[in-house]
Amino acid sequence: MTTQKKLAALIIATILMIAAMGRTSAMADDDDDEKPITSTAAQVSRDAAGHVVIAIRPAAQKEIGIATETLKAAVRPIEIEAYGFILDPAPLAKLDSELLSARAALDAASAQYRRSKLLYAERRNASLRDLQTAQASYLADQSQWEAMRRQLRNDWGDEIARLNPAERARLVSALVARREAIARVTAPVGARLDDAPHAAQIAVLGHEDRPLEARALYTAPMVVQTLQGQAFLALLAAARFPLTPGAAVSARIPVADTPQTGVTVPRSAVVRYAGKEWVYRELDGNRFVRRAIRPAETTGRGYFVTENLAPGTRIVVAGAQTLLSEELKAEIQVED
Repeated sequence: MTTQKKLAALIIATILMIAAMGRTSAMADDDDDEKPITSTAAQVSRDAAGHVVIAIRPAAQKEIGIATETLKAAVRPIEIEAYGFILDPAPLAKLDSELLSARAALDAASAQYRRSKLLYAERRNASLRDLQTAQASYLADQSQWEAMRRQLRNDWGDEIARLNPAERARLVSALVARREAIARVTAPVGARLDDAPHAAQIAVLGHEDRPLEARALYTAPMVVQTLQGQAFLALLAAARFPLTPGAAVSARIPVADTPQTGVTVPRSAVVRYAGKEWVYRELDGNRFVRRAIRPAETTGRGYFVTENLAPGTRIVVAGAQTLLSEELKAEIQVED
């Protein structure tokens, strides 16, 4: 190879080496410019009062499924919550049968006494002894029937004691067939109702989402020794499930007083942390802060709250658990 050819090959090799080094340097520069991918779009800080504030852009909120809702004013009557169970109708059915027999015996003894008294007055086929025997039988049967009537009133209350035999037989038949039921509920000790209530909403254990309206509510004739609160008997009609004796029930009994005002918080908005219930309040379109609540009542629609949340407050109703996770994650990172 001539000297010129060797020189040309050396020049070409040098150019190729420089080009290769340039490509390697460019790739290194590209790696240096690449940004790390963050795990979340949330920014956690604290306000002047020390509350944790979570900031998330609207686009990121939509991506992670955060939704908010404005709370509206709600009103509920002041109620006392009572607890109890559905009574076994067998004792009432037995007593009703005995009452019918006692009434039949009383009617027969009364007829015999009237007949003996008439015959004795007319001096025909009836002695004084016959009259006295008929009278004694009549008085004994009358006493027996009245004792059973008192037992009915003492065990089951005036509402059932006032029923005529046909009405009582219809009720007993419905109770035995589980179409109706009688629930006994007791209010907490110290909770007093000024006026005798006539309405209550009854929730049967296992069917709390389908509460029943009491067909009649009246004061129980006796107080259970182990439960010294004010007791009531409630007549219930079965809806879409049987009313089984012994089943636990709870009752909400309205109190004649000024209704409470507050807001209803959806269940999806509530998170539980450190033994409390919390919601996330929206400060503006991007920022959220956690606030403790104390539900006054649990309803089918959520929680009725009378403190710390006013109508018009906007809260997170979807994604609250995600916000809590971001808040706790930030605390862990600070500790580390």
